[in-house]
Amino acid sequence: MIHRILLCILFLGVCSCASKNDIFPSVPLDTATATIDLPNPISIVADPTNNQIIVVDSNVNFAYDQGSLATITVDATTPTAPTMTASSLISTPNFGGQVVFDGASIYVPFRQALASGSDDDQVIKYTVGAGSLTSVTTSATDPEPFGATLTASSLLVVCDDILDIFDTSLTLQTTVDLTTADDASIESTNSTNVEQVAVDATNNRAYISNRAGKILIVDLTTNSVTHVIDGPLYTRAIATDGTYIYVIDGGTPALWVFNPSLLSAATTPPEEVDDSTILVGIVSLGTNPNGLALDITNNRAYVSNTTDQTISVIDLTLLQEIDRISVNEDDTSFTDGEDPFGLAVGTYNGVSFLFIANFSSNTIEMINTQTLTVVASFPN
Repeated sequence: MIHRILLCILFLGVCSCASKNDIFPSVPLDTATATIDLPNPISIVADPTNNQIIVVDSNVNFAYDQGSLATITVDATTPTAPTMTASSLISTPNFGGQVVFDGASIYVPFRQALASGSDDDQVIKYTVGAGSLTSVTTSATDPEPFGATLTASSLLVVCDDILDIFDTSLTLQTTVDLTTADDASIESTNSTNVEQVAVDATNNRAYISNRAGKILIVDLTTNSVTHVIDGPLYTRAIATDGTYIYVIDGGTPALWVFNPSLLSAATTPPEEVDDSTILVGIVSLGTNPNGLALDITNNRAYVSNTTDQTISVIDLTLLQEIDRISVNEDDTSFTDGEDPFGLAVGTYNGVSFLFIANFSSNTIEMINTQTLTVVASFPN
């Protein structure tokens, strides 16, 4: 959050004396491997149907006047030596967030966009084809959108102090005020730093991670904050497998696992809940963990330890870390994976792979989940 604010101040300062086109070059859209640039890839989804992955390049470091979206074709004919080739690049607003995919369309929130002189926070829906992305519609969001998730009929977008709920056509249905826990004097519930969201469909609740405070729970029937989970204080990525809620805590650092079905209804919402009442287990992680991907087929979770340049492999039956894979170029025969962040799992040619968006080296790493080794990088 501080990094983002400082960048915004810098940008506003330089814009006072020159137009953005005078300052930043146009985002490169050349797909040739030798010249391609993925400026600050931050999130990623797998699209095995079209033999590709889709990457959000957030351009947080202001290398260009805009961000971009990339489709990268995956050829896993040889699973031990797959290849990745860019098939399309399109320009987007800056500061892209968490991409979500329903199999036909992706949805991406953007923060403080610079495109066309706009500074509006927004979410954009794109139709996905093989090697193509087509913008369908755009809707304004509340300030600083980043996290997102889909339900059967809704798109939930996490913004500062607000949860925006759209239908899948991006018509805003309702907003949920996330400041009510702080208003109720529950400590460490500063919702200005909320980050991601996972939905417990069985109980119709949203679990919202909070990078500088406790986890907030929203009842999606009443659209109100009903609970605050005491325990982890600096939560980041969050996901569900339909049974448990998995959340990364950067302070511990650890992966916390909760059983949402053990949560009792709030008697005087919002109310604080001791984490032990719904806690399944805690798994220690590396330094500065951020990204999280669930691998349901192999019953695993993968976590990117950003500072360590490693990926934690967690057995979800044992709730233990079973491996830690380096993406540092000194430990692999591929390009460096500096600041691994966003993760995605997909099956290509019958083999499951983990894809890693490396924020600072502007690269994508690919791990074969059968051998737990890095088998490809892009660009190489």
